[in-house]
Amino acid sequence: MSASLGNETDDASPSLKTLFAYWLVPSVLVVLWHYGEFPARVVHALTGLPWRPMKVALLAPVALAPFLVLIYFRKYFATRTRIGLLVCCGLALSVATNEANYLRAAMQHSLDNEIAYVTKLNLVEGVIRPLISRIVQGYVWVLGDDNSGRSTYVTHLSINYMFDSASFIAAFALATVLVRPASLSIHILFVLFVAFFAEAAFVPGRMGSAFLAGGFFWQLFLIASKRYGVALLSGLLISFARTDVVFAAAFAIPGILWFERRWSDSWAWLTFAGLLIISLVIPKILIALSPVQPDFSSFLLTHGDYFTKPLGNLSASRIAAGMAAPLFVLLILTWTPGVSRTTALMLPPALVYLAMVFVIADFSETNKLGPTLGALALICSERLATYFQPKTEPNVES
Repeated sequence: MSASLGNETDDASPSLKTLFAYWLVPSVLVVLWHYGEFPARVVHALTGLPWRPMKVALLAPVALAPFLVLIYFRKYFATRTRIGLLVCCGLALSVATNEANYLRAAMQHSLDNEIAYVTKLNLVEGVIRPLISRIVQGYVWVLGDDNSGRSTYVTHLSINYMFDSASFIAAFALATVLVRPASLSIHILFVLFVAFFAEAAFVPGRMGSAFLAGGFFWQLFLIASKRYGVALLSGLLISFARTDVVFAAAFAIPGILWFERRWSDSWAWLTFAGLLIISLVIPKILIALSPVQPDFSSFLLTHGDYFTKPLGNLSASRIAAGMAAPLFVLLILTWTPGVSRTTALMLPPALVYLAMVFVIADFSETNKLGPTLGALALICSERLATYFQPKTEPNVES
């Protein structure tokens, strides 16, 4: 564990090893917690001992494990960055629990709907984004659902926690790259913004409300920290789930090159071209490999209907405007002249993504607004950090 945490300083951006460790350890604990009741059932059936005490006896160690880990490794949580990552994991568990509660009636439909994208339906969405459906299908097979006689509530909570925790960790990592130096509270404020919009934008029957924004932030984190090779590999994997996220995030590279005036950076331009090619080619390959012709009925543009989606989104734009209203107020109140590095990096991909949603998707499915709202939230967080940053007093003696 100590080797995984790296050697970051108090204000440093976390390493990839640290991010993976903070995602992996609590995710394993969540799965162990999920399975805690099954040994209790076996012992109860074999011995006839009371069910509830046996369940508590086996679940309690798993529930206490995070606190034991914290106590044992407390010296490694001394920096603000690591404390912030810990807060992200706790917040993800809270949000995932609320999602599972909120969707209690629709959980089985949601799980079945995701599995159907892979095994039953022939919609083009299921063909061009198979990875997330197969991941969910794998979790359902391992954790179980109502169809196999297990708890859909706990299954849904476990799956959503894994997606949400990865998304919040990616958001926090991006904030540490862009909003520095700043207090820990500003970084956590951005994650709270993301959590709020993940909850507000959640559509019943949809899996992983923060997944879109999480993939978007992760790509931007890799680009902002100049991990171009990892960004290409990550973009390749994400393209099997959401190719639009990879396409939009690539436009952060021209924005940051323009801001830093380093137009001759060949690696950055090669990464930009590579991400665009990956996001365009992967869907075509998947469609070509499909054993039957996919159903494009949801893509109105392919039927010559060029106005239904945009006109529908114009009428539904009040929903998007209402959700973004608090951010617009903050932008106005903290307005400063000039363009910051955060704005240069976040705004181009956010606008490209919003344009794609406007043309081919639906504003009424508010979970698709997460990447753009998250980009605005990070710009607001940076401006708040600048606004509240203590002003240095002039040196009278000099």
